[in-house]
Amino acid sequence: MPGRGWRERLAARWREGVRHRVTPLGAMMAGLLATSGILAVVTGQNVFFLLASLLLTAILVSGFVNRLMLAGLEVKLELPEHAMAGEPVACQLVVQNAKHWLASFALEIVAPVGKRFYLPVVPARGKAMVGVEVLWGRRGVPEPVEVDLSTRFPFGFSRRRTRVMVKVGRALYPSIREQEGFAAVLAMVEGWAGQHGGRQESEYSHLREYVAGDDWRRIAWGKSAAAGEWVVREGVRSGGAELRLWLDEGSPEFERLVELTAYLAWNLEFTGRRYSLLVGGEEFEVNRAGEAYTILRKLAVVEPRVVEVSQNENNYFVLSYRSGDLLRAGAGGDGWQPGGATGTDQRDGGGAAGAGKPGIDQHTG
Repeated sequence: MPGRGWRERLAARWREGVRHRVTPLGAMMAGLLATSGILAVVTGQNVFFLLASLLLTAILVSGFVNRLMLAGLEVKLELPEHAMAGEPVACQLVVQNAKHWLASFALEIVAPVGKRFYLPVVPARGKAMVGVEVLWGRRGVPEPVEVDLSTRFPFGFSRRRTRVMVKVGRALYPSIREQEGFAAVLAMVEGWAGQHGGRQESEYSHLREYVAGDDWRRIAWGKSAAAGEWVVREGVRSGGAELRLWLDEGSPEFERLVELTAYLAWNLEFTGRRYSLLVGGEEFEVNRAGEAYTILRKLAVVEPRVVEVSQNENNYFVLSYRSGDLLRAGAGGDGWQPGGATGTDQRDGGGAAGAGKPGIDQHTG
């Protein structure tokens, strides 16, 4: 359709808002320019022509330099390696100047949270960073965030603004906060693992740098003092996983189930148990401290899908909110019985989800 391109651009500019706004100082300069021009025409005095030309030149130069300040700027939002939904994330807002010879001065930034920052200068082929906390409510890769850049440099006659949609390149882990019923499921899982697998101590392997979440009892104090940074003793657990979890990707209330799985993975990290999680057709084992982040990365991007949980798999705890679709082990371990036979699934409450707790399928073989 002829003319559709410029109409779309005009509509986009309208939605974006006014990009160039005259300041009170600029309005005063425009008034002086108009007055001096009228006086120059009426009186014919050279001084008024000279004054009008100087004012016009200053306004034009201000607008040109004002536009140059925002040209060639790139904005990025850098997240920490481990970021979780539902928690304030300490991000770095990076403004990079791609211009080879000209710095950008007097930049004002409106961050995604509405907080304003002022950057005196961003050097040519350099960058400047500001810290900002952003809260996202959902796991996965967030939607692009909106950042406003503006400047009044050099004379303050006008404010030029540009709006940038910044993509977030890192997925957020699901929340690991405790919710209603989560602690009871964790106690049940630990109890079952204690009966069937027990706890085995890790064997010393090597020293490594401290990672957030490491047990402080494993810190090598002497080595840490000598190195000037925290160092922990790494241990490797022999044998297979003591506990095997299975995330039912076909379960209703899938997002809550993912948060439960993240809660279990995070808390089992501190028990010293070997465990694994089957999700997305892959089984992830946790044999040493810090490996739970591998499971959290997978849970950050897992999507619900149609899946059938096999009843022939042994030693799996199936985490599910299904109501009566799965079979569970009998309370006495006498083989498979309908879900209502165990205390973890209450048919009267609409199944495990109705009871406020996830269904836990366990097959002892």
